[in-house]
Amino acid sequence: MKILDIGCGNAKTPGAIGIDSNPATQADIIHDLNHYPWPLESDAFDRIICNHIVEHIADLVRFMEEVHRVSRADALVEIVTPHFTNRFSYTDPTHVRHLGLRSFDYFTARRTLHLNWITRALETQYAVPDFYVKPLFKVVRAHLRFARPFRLTGIQWFANRFPDFYELYLAFIFPARDLYFVLEVLKASG
Repeated sequence: MKILDIGCGNAKTPGAIGIDSNPATQADIIHDLNHYPWPLESDAFDRIICNHIVEHIADLVRFMEEVHRVSRADALVEIVTPHFTNRFSYTDPTHVRHLGLRSFDYFTARRTLHLNWITRALETQYAVPDFYVKPLFKVVRAHLRFARPFRLTGIQWFANRFPDFYELYLAFIFPARDLYFVLEVLKASG
């Protein structure tokens, strides 16, 4: 399995090829990730790790297209990023975007979002426009992670069971810490 750790910093995944813009890191390849194409072959990686990097990227659509380019068919892309309610999402001056649980739906085949109230008495749907980018990925997992007090009291369970309700009505009352995504690359194999 060939692994790419994008924005690896000094915590590069063991066995991975690391790419980062900072020469003082464990990166194998020094390259500004906001300049495309990256100096990597197409269809080269089985697993892509993006740990706290997407919030620093100027053009997320172009970034995700480049992730797709360097990935093999059915590769897994793991993304960790601060949730928009995490105060550190706004504290770091190098963060250029703040993301929610549905942010990556723009890159997936999951084009209709259902915003359900717990009782399902109120149901609203809206379609994600596909004029930004054609579906490149399939969502395998999308998960909110909270600080310990919110995990112990069941808020993390509730927010992940009813994520749209949580983000619409409770997010700023019970702020999340991070978003965890696993996406599967969609492309014709061979």
